[in-house]
Amino acid sequence: MKHKQNLFCALVALGTAGFAPTTLADHSWGNYHWARTTSSFDLQVINSTTPDWDSYVSVAVSDWSGSRVLDLAQDGSGDTASKTRRQCRGGEGTVRICNLAYGNTGWLGVAGISIDTSGHITTGYTKLNDTYFSTNYYDNADWRQSVTCQELGHNIGLDHQDEDFDNQSLFSCMDYQDPPYEFANTHDFQQLESIYDHLDDYDSYAGGGDGGGDGGGCNAPPGKGCNKAGANGDVGWGVSLGRRGNAETFIRIDRDGTTHLTHVTWAIGY
Repeated sequence: MKHKQNLFCALVALGTAGFAPTTLADHSWGNYHWARTTSSFDLQVINSTTPDWDSYVSVAVSDWSGSRVLDLAQDGSGDTASKTRRQCRGGEGTVRICNLAYGNTGWLGVAGISIDTSGHITTGYTKLNDTYFSTNYYDNADWRQSVTCQELGHNIGLDHQDEDFDNQSLFSCMDYQDPPYEFANTHDFQQLESIYDHLDDYDSYAGGGDGGGDGGGCNAPPGKGCNKAGANGDVGWGVSLGRRGNAETFIRIDRDGTTHLTHVTWAIGY
């Protein structure tokens, strides 16, 4: 595994490439991707959601596996204890997806990735906020499926195709729209092929296991350094790199140099 990215390199990379305005032509998330030595790879998604979310996770996993460059392999034996779902730590080389009533945070879902010095993803997680999905507005299959699809899309290196709720739908879960769209579209898969159009000299994904890993650790004192509070007191997100519409991205750097990025999908009107 490569050494982790330091603060200076992370900020330069993000400032110059990772957060330019998203367009239809290019909606990679800073060109971050999983390192792999084969043209296609299997990425393990540890399902730590409760049974009412299982079908949405299964559909999203199957949908993204339509890509020619990757397959998402769901591990349905993930721990569903409340503590596990609250922390939702992805293990090294895996993605973990969780749901919980995280509170009136303002966000429907968040997706986080950790990257190494080469810009490769080494772990990821997705959180789905039942506090909002239990309300009349969001408690329906369209919203649940769309947000699940979108957050997992971030975990594999995609940004949004568009962030304007009021323009023509692009019929992609990576497009902000109301009513939402539940699935990836052709351009999403084309973008993945562009991101993964080369081979790397190592693999950053794991072959199996239940993903212990850190994915959320920080050794700084509360409220300091990498534990600086994000919006609404979400300690651990770090500092905001700017908000565009209902999307906002945060960066946190651990003392050991590990860089964590968090993509937040805010609720409409928040």
